[in-house]
Amino acid sequence: MLADEAEARGDANGALEVMEAFALGPDGKPFWRPWRIEYLCQIESLASILPPWVTSRWICNQAMQCLHEGNRDRKRRAFDLAVELRGGRAHLPGIDEADVHGRVVDRDWAYRQLFLYELGGLDFFVRRVASSLLLAGADSMSEWSRAQMGGYQLVDEGTATTTWRDLGSGEPQSCADIGSGVFVAPGEHVLGRLVPTQRGPMFESRPLLVPETVAHAVAERPADWVDLLRTSRTAAGVEPIVLDGPHRDSLVSDVPPYAWQLALLGPAALRADPCDEGFASTLARAVLDVAAHEIECERDRRPEEVNIWPCLGAALLEPYVVEGLPDALTSSDQQLLRQVSRLVAEPAATLCREAAEELFNAA
Repeated sequence: MLADEAEARGDANGALEVMEAFALGPDGKPFWRPWRIEYLCQIESLASILPPWVTSRWICNQAMQCLHEGNRDRKRRAFDLAVELRGGRAHLPGIDEADVHGRVVDRDWAYRQLFLYELGGLDFFVRRVASSLLLAGADSMSEWSRAQMGGYQLVDEGTATTTWRDLGSGEPQSCADIGSGVFVAPGEHVLGRLVPTQRGPMFESRPLLVPETVAHAVAERPADWVDLLRTSRTAAGVEPIVLDGPHRDSLVSDVPPYAWQLALLGPAALRADPCDEGFASTLARAVLDVAAHEIECERDRRPEEVNIWPCLGAALLEPYVVEGLPDALTSSDQQLLRQVSRLVAEPAATLCREAAEELFNAA
């Protein structure tokens, strides 16, 4: 509760101090969700360059973990509906009841959508829990709370932007490429909520990959998306929809850490030990070298390949990379950073520009 209260005040550092003081649970194991620690470190270390939509997403994450008693029935209802969409408890992975529950609450795409939007968890948090200071740093949360579910098709991935077609209106929507479509190929379809920000529309979190028929059905009947997903689960000839995934780690980027690590550095990155001396600077240097190689090659991406630029943007915002960047940079990286800043979305673009400026001033 102390950590939650610090976050609700907009005090990322205060929350981290609580987590450090109470790092282990009664069983002697790490108590806190690792992705929560990671995004709090990002907020703390990158505060000066983060756009307001990051605070909006932080508020969504806080609403998800809020322990207020007014959320009790809302959480139970969201859990029951999410489990039903997965085919019942018999179809859920987990070693015991607590593990099963945690996997749904932490990873299930439908649970998040139901709790925050259909059942009003986000609106409740904004009105009853969040401080005025926290809300002042966000984009309009009232509009986020009212955002409708929609069906979209990925049209194109350009430089630092992604174009989606709104299947409801038929209009294209240009969004900053923070990796919302990292697992989506051009022509494929998703469900999600586009929300307004000061820099244009974006998905409130990573959207869900679905068959074309489901996306079009939801675009026509947004309020019925739960029933449409329920029907699609048992429909003959319809591809299965994967509702279980890392949907809670979205904040400054929608690219999961394992995805950018594999895309940029290969399987060896997953075996690296962050406790090794020089780990941070070595990781930062490796990310920069991949960026330099991609710019030098100037090759077209094959359809089956992951888009490298949102992965690079995510990597540059990784706390370990931010920590190691000063020691990894050399004067010859100034031009590279400026080039990368034009190829990645915010806030990674600003990080690159500021690092290039520091190298220029130090020269």
